[in-house]
Amino acid sequence: MNETVAVSDGVAPTLELRQFAVRAQGAAAATPLSLRSDARRIGLVGDWAGLFLLLGGRTEIESGSAQVLGHPLESAIPRGILGFAACDAPLPGSFTVTEYLRHAARLSHGSASRAVHDATRALDRYGLVPLAKRKLAELALYQQRALGIAQATLTAPPMVCLEAPLRDLDAPSADYIGRLCAEAATQCRVLLSASPPSSPSPERSLLDACDELFVHKQGVLVAHGSPSAVFAAGTRYAITVKGAQIADFSRELAGAGVRLEARAQSGSFNVEFPEAGKESTDLLLDTALAHGLIVLELEPLFVG
Repeated sequence: MNETVAVSDGVAPTLELRQFAVRAQGAAAATPLSLRSDARRIGLVGDWAGLFLLLGGRTEIESGSAQVLGHPLESAIPRGILGFAACDAPLPGSFTVTEYLRHAARLSHGSASRAVHDATRALDRYGLVPLAKRKLAELALYQQRALGIAQATLTAPPMVCLEAPLRDLDAPSADYIGRLCAEAATQCRVLLSASPPSSPSPERSLLDACDELFVHKQGVLVAHGSPSAVFAAGTRYAITVKGAQIADFSRELAGAGVRLEARAQSGSFNVEFPEAGKESTDLLLDTALAHGLIVLELEPLFVG
């Protein structure tokens, strides 16, 4: 059981979970989670699937409660409190971008004239005018994500939730979507999610722009705080390398006093340094380079 994280004494926090757990489907129930934050821009790092399943209407609350801006999470979307962009939401392929936005706006508030205004404003705000007449079936993945952000902010809700907006995007596309996330954050509060990032990376830049991060792993809130605090130099990292001299790489690190624990995937290790320091990642990268290895993954392992 996690303790509640109190960021401030605001009456209506941006996000508040109280012993929150969703109904599991064919799996063990999740550990109830409690947290509270008044930050304007919150980053959720790691496994937050239950929260997004609830937002998407694909599960129900098993215990506790979840609120955004003082309103129950499960009713925040229909009440206009929260706009939601699911990571890979199904789209009606025959609609054009403009038709989709107008339809979404009209479903939200029922006004045809206002829907035209909302759609036009969203297209202009996010630079999507060149896509206005494109069929949704023709959009690339990054364009679908851009449309999702536009749709989430369409009716100017006080808060939006963006599920893994950078997932499976290449670096240029991720940078572009990151800029749209920043634009959304200029108008309302933002809750967004991302995988634990390597550094540097578009995911890291996205999370560095947040006011507060919550890192959830294997049912436990393992870290929270400002990005600088969460990503401060630590002693434990996960690394995956590819090449012919992996054994030499691991032997050299062990000789330098680094503790290595092999993971299931070949070339993947959890490594622990005797003490924290920014030179830790430098040693990993330099040693990999010296042995002609390609680094596929390098990320901190958070501890409570």
